Amino acid sequence: MNYYLGLFGGVGTNPSAALLKGKKIIAFAEEERFTRIKNAPLALPINSIHYCLKEAGIEINKVKKISFGWDCPHQFNKVPIFLKRLYKKHPGLRNNYNINLEERVRLGYDPDKIINELKWAFAKKNQKFNKKITYYKHHLSHAASTFYASGFHESSILILDGMGEEFTGGFYKGKKNKITCIKKFYLPNTLGGFYSTFTEFFGFKSNSEEGKLMALASYGKYSENLQKKLNRFLKYDNLNGNFKLNPVLRFGGQRSKSPRFSDKFISIFGKPLKKKSQIAKPYKDLAFNVQWLLEKIVSLLVKDLIKKTKIQNLCLAGGVHMNCKLNGVLANLPQVNKIYIQPASSDNGVSLGAAMLSARNDKGNFSKMTHCYYGIDFSNSSIESSLKEAKIKFKKIKNIEKKVAKLLADGKIIGWFQGKSEVGARALGNRSILANPLIKNMKKKLNEEVKHRENWRPFCPSVNDYKYKDYFGNVPESDFMILAFKCKKKYKKILPSAVHIDGTARPQVVRKKTNKKFFKLIKEFEKITGEAILINTSFNVQGEPIVNKPSEAIRCFSGTGIDYLAIGDFLISK
Repeated sequence: MNYYLGLFGGVGTNPSAALLKGKKIIAFAEEERFTRIKNAPLALPINSIHYCLKEAGIEINKVKKISFGWDCPHQFNKVPIFLKRLYKKHPGLRNNYNINLEERVRLGYDPDKIINELKWAFAKKNQKFNKKITYYKHHLSHAASTFYASGFHESSILILDGMGEEFTGGFYKGKKNKITCIKKFYLPNTLGGFYSTFTEFFGFKSNSEEGKLMALASYGKYSENLQKKLNRFLKYDNLNGNFKLNPVLRFGGQRSKSPRFSDKFISIFGKPLKKKSQIAKPYKDLAFNVQWLLEKIVSLLVKDLIKKTKIQNLCLAGGVHMNCKLNGVLANLPQVNKIYIQPASSDNGVSLGAAMLSARNDKGNFSKMTHCYYGIDFSNSSIESSLKEAKIKFKKIKNIEKKVAKLLADGKIIGWFQGKSEVGARALGNRSILANPLIKNMKKKLNEEVKHRENWRPFCPSVNDYKYKDYFGNVPESDFMILAFKCKKKYKKILPSAVHIDGTARPQVVRKKTNKKFFKLIKEFEKITGEAILINTSFNVQGEPIVNKPSEAIRCFSGTGIDYLAIGDFLISK
């Protein structure tokens, strides 16, 4: 059977590698987990490639086809022509910042540079790299990553992000192995860029901390006046959602406060917030209205897409669809029958899409991607060696799920390190910090003593599948914490630390067939408390990638307010 390797990286963030055997995912990993640099900007996924090959037990010469989730030759040769035309239309955009950015991106995606870096990486392993690389359009790779993973026979596909080549997303239709582009969105019109601009305006890190803006939005209220101001930045057609972003406010004119927005932007929206500033009510209202506008436009786009394709299944990918509140709105549209969202929706998912595009004509069918556990795992003996090396006292527990459930019921915070690591931004029960959602002050405690982040940030619940409807009613199930819904009213009081201020939560449905150990843990917690639900947040501190190895889990446990570490069948206390 043929092997297909998909890659992404070089410029920007979230480099990754994915390996298929035929149409089956063998391994899928993000570079940040190995380098320990959040989002691993500017890197090629060298460590991820080596991991994927090791997991398959093969060398690079056994791979039939290598593909890349960005059309690098097009970026290198054709995009400058597009930008020249754009600058002619908007002369204010031709400034030193944009020219330098353009050149950095162009050189980062130089096909010769990518090949040479890969040759060097394999030479250090005493292997020859003499493979050609097939380059696919960025948004086609996004589309493939979600449609081929959805299990749908046919689907409407919406891709939205910051940019890919000269595009910012598009409409696609998927049927069997074929994906057809219906419509493209072009720079400077970018919904991802719109949201990241405000992310930076609020003092958060763009292309990384958009989730903070989404969480903050729940504290504000709708304002017609703010919508009028926002429409000066982002106009849209109320019939079909077609949108135009004012590039002068983003990348034109004088930018004395930030490269991402101009002084004219500040004259409209006020003084930008500094990092860790107190957030006053006007800014909370602005956050709400930014989120509202995004939801409004994308809802209109989805309706128009389905009208064009006449297919009510919907697949989503691209960085914009990391916004789980938006996704929840789309899932509830009457035009949408079934929905699938690629759990690695940001650029970390395009390596998988590129590999799938290479494998699409191979025998058989792609299987639905029902879990994200494609990363590295460790045996009990390997874990024990790491614990001994760290000179930490530990106990081996026969039924660790039952023991940990009792600790959670007693209000203890647990670091939970089990099985294969997850790919994507969400911890889904293998590299997780767990806590009791029934305890009123648990959210505050987690934010202050463990995660070291803003106290208004919410936490997500993990729920066993048989109890999901009890908490959330008849809404689509989400296995990946990528859909936000209102929970039933009574549970806002019962589960105070797992429900956001607006009554919503971003749940993970836990199934026995995909994560037996985590399912059992929640079941044991239910036996004690009556509730089959836990707080589940990523096993890391703010600014760091999710832990990947036992040594990293030990370090995070030791330096935070986590009470116990359950790693494999071993339990460590402070």
